[in-house]
Amino acid sequence: MTTTDLTAVLRAAMQAERDGFSFYSMAAKGSDDPGAQETFRRLAEEEKNHYEMLQDGYRTLLQGEAWDPSTEFTARAETEGGGIFSEDFVRRIGGKHFEMSALSIGILLEKNAYEFYARQAAEAEDEAIASFFRELAEWENEHYRLLLRQDEAIKEEYWNENRFAPLL
Repeated sequence: MTTTDLTAVLRAAMQAERDGFSFYSMAAKGSDDPGAQETFRRLAEEEKNHYEMLQDGYRTLLQGEAWDPSTEFTARAETEGGGIFSEDFVRRIGGKHFEMSALSIGILLEKNAYEFYARQAAEAEDEAIASFFRELAEWENEHYRLLLRQDEAIKEEYWNENRFAPLL
């Protein structure tokens, strides 16, 4: 991958991370559930951190310098915990269309990010860059799994409460 190709990849990745940050920030503000607010704020912060790491590399390359992406990562936040939403939220799930939509959109964002970074890792010729993209892919995959687990845990209840269940 040439420097020009890599800067284009970093620009696309930065845009995706900025979009993720904006989306999760909006989701945190739009939810009335404290658990959802905290999770969406944490995801927004992680997207912001990803953006800053990508931006560091982008700036370094634009200055004509060699980029060592192995210096970019800080400790990854643990995202394997319990549910996003409080028990009270789940009991009142019938009218929670905003949060359920945010959950669905977040799942798609994270899946797309994971696939993008995994593809970049596979195509990278430099091992440090490949490792950087693999790490980002795994991080996004953790977000994806967290959101997907929550969706699977409450989807049936949401569908039943709103009479969305498919007809047989």
